[in-house]
This record gives sequence, C-alpha cells and structure tokens, in this order.
Amino acid sequence: MIDENVENILLHAVESQEQTEKCLLENDSWQVLYHLSNIRENLLEWYPFDPQASLLEIGAECGALTGLFCKKVKRVVAVEASARDVKVNLKRNGKYENLTVVTDELYRVDTKEKFDYVTITGLFGYAGRIWESDDPYMDLLHRAKEYLKPGGRLFLAIENRYGVKYFAGAKEDHTGRCFDGLENYAAADDVRTFAHKTLDKMLTEAGFSQNDFYYPMPDEKLPSEIYSDKSLPSFGSLRYPCVAYDRDRYELLDERLVFDSICQDGMFGDFANSFLVVSRNGEPETADERTVIYAKYNRQRAPEYQLSTKIILKKNGNRYVEKQALRKEAVAHVTGLIANREKLLDLKVGPAPVEILSDADGCAAFPFIRGTSLAKEVNESLGNRQRFLNAMHHAVDSIYGTYLNTPECLVDFVLTKEFEETFGLFSEETERDVFKGTKSLKVSNIDSILSNFVRMEDGSLVCLDYEWVFSFPIPVEYLIYRTVFYYYSENVHYIKMSEPELWAEFGIAEAKINLFRRMDDQFQQHVHGKDRRYIYTSRYGKQTLTLGKNLQIGESWFLSIAEDIHNLNRFMGGHRRDLVVCHVKMHRKSEFLDKCKNKLKRIAKRILKRE
Repeated sequence: MIDENVENILLHAVESQEQTEKCLLENDSWQVLYHLSNIRENLLEWYPFDPQASLLEIGAECGALTGLFCKKVKRVVAVEASARDVKVNLKRNGKYENLTVVTDELYRVDTKEKFDYVTITGLFGYAGRIWESDDPYMDLLHRAKEYLKPGGRLFLAIENRYGVKYFAGAKEDHTGRCFDGLENYAAADDVRTFAHKTLDKMLTEAGFSQNDFYYPMPDEKLPSEIYSDKSLPSFGSLRYPCVAYDRDRYELLDERLVFDSICQDGMFGDFANSFLVVSRNGEPETADERTVIYAKYNRQRAPEYQLSTKIILKKNGNRYVEKQALRKEAVAHVTGLIANREKLLDLKVGPAPVEILSDADGCAAFPFIRGTSLAKEVNESLGNRQRFLNAMHHAVDSIYGTYLNTPECLVDFVLTKEFEETFGLFSEETERDVFKGTKSLKVSNIDSILSNFVRMEDGSLVCLDYEWVFSFPIPVEYLIYRTVFYYYSENVHYIKMSEPELWAEFGIAEAKINLFRRMDDQFQQHVHGKDRRYIYTSRYGKQTLTLGKNLQIGESWFLSIAEDIHNLNRFMGGHRRDLVVCHVKMHRKSEFLDKCKNKLKRIAKRILKRE
C-alpha cells in the first residue's frame, strides 16, 4: 500500500515508458524502484503461459506484473484492496482491453468464475495482518484453489524463512527487524515466511497435487536469475550479495562464500533467499511441451542490448537454450549473433562457436552443451597458488593458444574510429608507447570469460556466448586481461595472491593494466549506457555495515564501539537511540582520523630520512 506522495510520483511516472525510465534513473526511493522497475517482471516473464488462458492476480498492487500478464494471456482480473494502488494500476495498464481491475478484499470477490492461473506474488506473508482467521495462510491457499479450474496453476512467491540473507544480517522483509523469521516470529504475530518443507506441506494439505519450486535470485522482488530443482546453481554461480534497497542492513558473513558451501553440499533449495512455487490443481489435460528450468535477464543494459537467456526442457527430455530480445530495440542484437558466429568460424581455428538452431523474431535457439566449463576446471585448483596459476594458464592457452600460433589470425594493433567509439579515446602517444608492437586478433570475442567455454569429452572447446564480437583491432592482451580479471575478481577470496602478482605472472605491464581498466570501463558504458546509467539499481542500495569480517580480524576500534553501544544501552535503558548512534559515528570518525594522522607521520618520517 502506497501513501499519497508516492501515489503522485507513480501516477506521473506511468504516463509513458519514457517517464517511467526517467523516474527510475533519477530517484532513489525503494517504493519507486519496487513499483516501477521492469526487473519485477523477471519473476514470471519466462513462464510459457497459454495465450488463450485466464488469470487472477491476487494482490496486484500498482500493476508491476499486471501488464506482463495482459500480454501473456487472454483475460486478466487484478484484485487489489488499496484504492491508491488501483488508481496507479489503471493509469498504467488501463490500455489493455483484456484487463479487469477489482478494488476489493479477496474474500468479497465473486468466486463463480474459474481461472487457469492464480498468482500471489507479494501478499502471502501479510495474510495474518490482512485477514482475521485462526490460520489465514492456509485459508488464503484454500481460497486461491477455489478460483482455479481443474488442472489450473497457482503461482506463489514468498521469502524463505531460512534464506542466507537473513543469517547474513538482512532485516526481515515484513517487520524490518533482524532475525524475526529465524527466531520463529516470537516478536511478530501477524506476518510469516516459511521454510521449503513447510511451504510444500501447506500446499499439499490445501489440495494441490504437485508443487514445483523455483528459486528467484537474489530474491523474488527484483530477481535477475530463476533457478529450479532441474537446474540448480553450483560453486561460483552466486557471486552477488543481496543488496538491501529498502533499509540499511548488516553483513555478518559473506553470502557469496556461504552459497558456495551450500551449493557444494546440495542444500541450495533449503537456503535460497526466496521461493516461487508453481502448484497444480490436479493434472492438466495435456502435458507441457516445454518447461523453462532456468532463466537469466540482462535488463540493466542499454535498451538495444537487453536480453533474456533460458534453458528449456522438452517433453522428450532434451534441453536447449534460448536468447531473446526483451525490447524491440534489441532484436538487431540477437539477429547479429549469426554474423558474429560466421566471423569466428572464418578464423578457421580456436574454440568452436555453438551452433544456432533457429533465429526468428528476436529469439535465437542453441543446443544445450554438456561438458565441463573452463571456470569449473580452474575452480578445482583454488586454494593452492601454483595449481591455480597452472590451471589459469592452461585455460587462457585453451582459448587463445591456437589464435596466437596462427599468423593468419593476427594483425598489428592500430587505433580506429570503431575502437574509440567502443573503448574510449586514446592519444597517439599511447598507441606509440604503450601499445607499440601489440598484436590483435582479426576477430575478437570480448566476453571470453571462463564460464562461456565448455570442454567436451574429446578435449575440444565450445564457445557458448558470442554477443560481443568485433572485427576492428583490439589488443589481444586486453582480451586475456578480461578473461583472467573477471575470474580473479569473483574468486579473490580463494586465490592466494595479489592482483599485481597475478599480472606479473601473465607478463602484462602495469601501464597496460591501467589502460585496460579504462577500456573496460568504456566498454561497460557502451553496454550499460553513459556512466552506466541503466544500472539504475545502484542508486537505490542502502548502507551495508560489515560486522563479520571486523570480528574475524579483531579490529580494536570495532570491539570498542560494540562495548560502548552495550554500555550506553544499559545506562539509558534502551532509550535515546539517537545518542547511541551519534556516539558510534563520532567514535568511528575519530578512529579514522587517528589512522590517517599515523599514516601521514610514517610518510613524513620516510621523506625526512631520504633527505
């Protein structure tokens, strides 16, 4: 439910797509992000809805998903109790003739009409706050089932009570306090989240015949990836922390490393941050021809590069992969994959670009390649410096070795207009001094990261991704830099060496590394817009206070602050939190200034010794 101020902002923003994007790019309010961002659509955009079906959306809010449903099915009924939310939804999605918006509580909606699909994507955890009942959560599930046709499906999205983010210090989404769900909601009796087994049991007891669990990551509100029990993450798959957009949070542990452990031990389903459950009301008349078992979205790119990637399981058990344009501006980017593949094939050597099975209407299909990724090969070496270096050198040689040993694939690097448009402006001195004698490939695949290459049983290498292929000269050392850097940056906790040591091992001079960083920043702006403007969620992230690492390394200032907080709270009886916060901030600033002064004194001593 939104207040009047937010309502006015949203009503203005939804007047057009341009206004919506402008509002998102200029704001930093969680309410704006939550209600306006099309990242919300990632939760269910991937699902192959029957276009002739009907859908009931329970708890439609301001219509972040309503428009998606209107484009996917024949009839949509959106139920929302808040008049303000309904007003925004109607202005936003009123253009769809197949939409009916109902301003009412769920229990007062006529149940005579049955639907093929029912969705509950933001309401379930609040059922105890909205309806008075001995068991409002089970009542809501029973009610949802009553709306379904035989063979119909319920889509239920909710946070996992035991999600890693809650152990790591994120505040419970419904109460705004740490650990409420983990501590069995002893301090909150009107909201709930549920564990995997509990939720599965509840849905079964409500009469649903089959419950398929999906796992939106980093959570169900703003997911970028959707996993399933048929396509689970592995070690290294989850390299992003769950950023808090609604309120400040603590970080008691590194979620990325914890997910590594959980994935290795096969426990991801129990500790994923949230669930999306697809529950069946009996068996459908016909089996699904295809099931999406994984989806990934790149919505924070410039419009012409926004794509989704899906892994699809066919009824016969075979898998394939689809890349699809998310906007009409991106259709040309997908179509360009054919030309990119031909350019790589023309080199005659190197990893084989994966075959394109079909390409139509901004959607390209590829075979699902089974093998071992180069990232997984290098993962096996982590923890041992020399083994890691050997594995990384072997991986780099596997990608680039045949190119570098084939003179026909190489050209001298020269600055071109195309290069500067993509990687930024460089002076003639730079070309002459730093890039003197540098070689380039005739065709460069910029995104040659280790996870994009799979080694087959016969030892051959297949390239899975060739979105970013260029025919103008690009220093081959830059390509190697990207390959090594992106793996290093994602696994730095396991690698027993510094970045300068790493580049020395690969023989890349510091002057070139500095230029490569500039080039990569410019390339990211090429993909994500000037100053990476389309990565707009970075504007919304709230402060994260890291506690766990400070405890591990025994920071004296941190322990002192913790003691001060304890003593102040005891002295004040829990009152005047503003004074406690003020004291902590002043203490931290004084410690920081002391460190700066001590460092300056050491520098001054060194200078005086030289003189």
